[in-house]
Amino acid sequence: MVCLVYLQKPLFRLIGLEVSNMSSVVKKRKQKAIDSAFLNLRPLLGNFNWCEFLFLIGGAQAGKSYAITDFYVHQFIEHDTPFYWIRLKENQCNKLLNNNAEKLVDPDIRRRYNLDLVTSGTNVYHVTKRSEPDKNGKTKILEKKLMARVLALSTFYGDKGSGLFDKDYKGWYNIAIDEFQPEKGEKRTFDVVYAFVRQMENIVRNTKSKVRIIGACNLLEEASDILCCFNFIPEEFGTYKLKSKRCVINYIEPTEKYKAMRKGSIADILLPNASMYSNKIEKDDSLIDKSPLITPKYVIKFTKDTNNWYTVWNGNIVAKWNGEKKQVIPMRRYLDEMYSQEMVTNILLEFDTRCFKFRNMITLKQFQSALELLRPSK
Repeated sequence: MVCLVYLQKPLFRLIGLEVSNMSSVVKKRKQKAIDSAFLNLRPLLGNFNWCEFLFLIGGAQAGKSYAITDFYVHQFIEHDTPFYWIRLKENQCNKLLNNNAEKLVDPDIRRRYNLDLVTSGTNVYHVTKRSEPDKNGKTKILEKKLMARVLALSTFYGDKGSGLFDKDYKGWYNIAIDEFQPEKGEKRTFDVVYAFVRQMENIVRNTKSKVRIIGACNLLEEASDILCCFNFIPEEFGTYKLKSKRCVINYIEPTEKYKAMRKGSIADILLPNASMYSNKIEKDDSLIDKSPLITPKYVIKFTKDTNNWYTVWNGNIVAKWNGEKKQVIPMRRYLDEMYSQEMVTNILLEFDTRCFKFRNMITLKQFQSALELLRPSK
């Protein structure tokens, strides 16, 4: 008892000191994150105890891709967990794989983890053991580990049946989708959402746990097709948790250090208001109409999937189809409806001349994306 009383006071002092120090450490970390020009991914990672998707929306050079790569490479080094890196098109993937994945992993990360990378097809390997140099100074690879696979959304059909999914795998699926929004003015040649879903099917199938999908996007003049799929477009900076969709969206506010870094750059001089550098969404709400939907006029179908059907109400208000039984205008052939090129042309003309109004911004963006897939290649 005497010994217990004697130790009690110093013990509480020690605990108090540790708590005080921890508080100081937390404050320093928070201040460092505020002062930094680049993204700190760590505060967001705890959400993966319930979510599967994390989308990072921020200005160019905010450090989104770097932060994702750093985290996934750390997971590979510490836990032998390979990752998938996904881009929109095959030519973008090829650029990442060139010269032993020179553009995939930043030189700073390579040095920190002492990576020795080689590529074979779409796979990126870390060489763990080499032979002694021969008389010409060349070595042979004796041992290597798969670190990453680089895949394109546009060629998801070529990955089906390629053994991407392992039903006996018990670890985490670490997946990055980088620059998942087509650039402004870039021709849309495929349905990004459909390709994204099918590529995820190739990789994880029906897996519902231990899945980390982190997306990074610069372009915000137009809402992302994938974000529209989650029925949410952020309007203010902040972190948004969509529990029903198991998704977190981090709309990154530029720090003062980031603004100072960008000030005076070529982009700042020539395109000072471009959202990919200012990171501010500029929305045109003039086509949004919240008037009561009274009379459905006709239904517009883009595919056989009912998610791509729209009903035109009151003459010109477009809303998502909700079972309305009206005349159908198919925007493509072979939809089991009577196709008329003249009617399709009229729909395109009405949209181009801003005759249509839309129930909300998400409907507008989804309808616009569907139309862009119809327009002929230049």
